[in-house]
Amino acid sequence: MKKIIVYFLLLNSFSLFSQNRNEIEADYEIQGYFKNFIEFNLDTLKSKKFNYIRKVDSSFGGLLIKRQRDFNITESIYNIAIHFPEGKWMKYKEYKVHIFSENDSIFGLINFDPYREKTNYYFDFDKLNEYLKCHNIYYESELKISDFINQILDDNTYGYICGYAPIVYDVPRYNDFLFDDTSNIVEFKKWIKSFNLELQTYGVDALKYLEKRKKYRLTEMDKKIIENIKVRNSELKSCDGCIIHYKKNYWNKKTLYNSGLMPFGLKSEVKILTIT
Repeated sequence: MKKIIVYFLLLNSFSLFSQNRNEIEADYEIQGYFKNFIEFNLDTLKSKKFNYIRKVDSSFGGLLIKRQRDFNITESIYNIAIHFPEGKWMKYKEYKVHIFSENDSIFGLINFDPYREKTNYYFDFDKLNEYLKCHNIYYESELKISDFINQILDDNTYGYICGYAPIVYDVPRYNDFLFDDTSNIVEFKKWIKSFNLELQTYGVDALKYLEKRKKYRLTEMDKKIIENIKVRNSELKSCDGCIIHYKKNYWNKKTLYNSGLMPFGLKSEVKILTIT
């Protein structure tokens, strides 16, 4: 009886390996393309011939947003799916791809496979280290490459009224950090120094809320960073109800938290619209 059980376990293992082999080979092929990040181009990628990948699909994503970061760096975010055969069927897997460039010259790429929760990244590391150095000098931080990768991939969505039946709080909060709690100031200061643009904006909201409601005195460093984030005015992944999209904030200093919910009297310029 034990021999029969072992036989079926081995048979099942071989079957799973056979099924996964095409996925492994397809992933290997797409990673090979990503490694040559300097020549990344979605149209070229879609027309490229692979051995295991049958189709590169951007129908449900493609270029999601192209936005400005600090120090003249541009981030382009794509959603890309690859189709590959598995037996008689076709399967597909998606990648969230972040492209980083300066003056239209690509110097790095991060891709994340949400199904396998796997991250790969390829960079001109001299250029990346230069970017990190500039960030750490300006923000007086000590962030490393691992922090950069993790914070870029941290999928924050900016918004205070999000979902079909949102809970409206008297005091704004994010990740259970109440904006009127002065004991959270250290955390809020970390947020405004983050590589994650959505988290930076939450940090601005939290510190400005404390300044207005709790008479917290912003430091000169706080003011410098907040002003830079406002002037940069990058598009954010945002949610205003039951939709998620990318938009600019168009900061309005005269309406700081009049409602207690929507900061700075936001006006939106919709870039991408996805029903959730």
